[in-house]
Amino acid sequence: MKQIIIIVLAVMSLNIHAQDNISNELSLSGGLMTGSACDMRLSYIHYINKYVGYGTAFGIYKQWHNDYLPQGDMESEKWSSWNLNKSDNKMEKLYIEPTLSFKTPALLHFGSWEMGLQAEPGIMIQIPYTFVHIDYIDRNTYESYEKGRSAHASDWCFWDLRTMLRFSFNDAFFAVGYGISNLDVYSPCRSMSVEGTSFNSVYPSKKLNHSIFIKVGATI
Repeated sequence: MKQIIIIVLAVMSLNIHAQDNISNELSLSGGLMTGSACDMRLSYIHYINKYVGYGTAFGIYKQWHNDYLPQGDMESEKWSSWNLNKSDNKMEKLYIEPTLSFKTPALLHFGSWEMGLQAEPGIMIQIPYTFVHIDYIDRNTYESYEKGRSAHASDWCFWDLRTMLRFSFNDAFFAVGYGISNLDVYSPCRSMSVEGTSFNSVYPSKKLNHSIFIKVGATI
């Protein structure tokens, strides 16, 4: 993480001489990632020369499926069990990602099209606060009561590296890519605990996150 920050500061402090190569790119990407989740992001990159740039991405990831539902039994006069409300069970989070961008010169030409490689290391930052609803249930009467709970995530900042094969035509481009990061999609709720049961004990162990994506954009 420290190395990425140092690189970002170094690139931003460069004295740029090739003014004719300065440009800006706006792009939209979408893809699939580990943990049955999809990801979409809008990116803006300012290129300080033809091959090096820096910028910011705004994104959101969301699960479409999650088998892990925190729940437990209780011994009280009123309620016999509890569970995380199913509407909150699929993890979803907005994030902002300061990023660098490195492009290679064109490696192949297909008529007016050029093909090259691109890499974007960045730091994914999400709001370290989550609010969910817990359902308390009486198994005998099926009566239920909903209570809000909040928590501050212990992990909210993650490194991210996206690599891609880029096809350019004039001021437009599209790319197909692969990404890897230490993002934990369960991080919004992992630090929560209800009635002595830790959500961390329910969710799968942390692993590296892998993704595939498509990106389209243009020079602006």
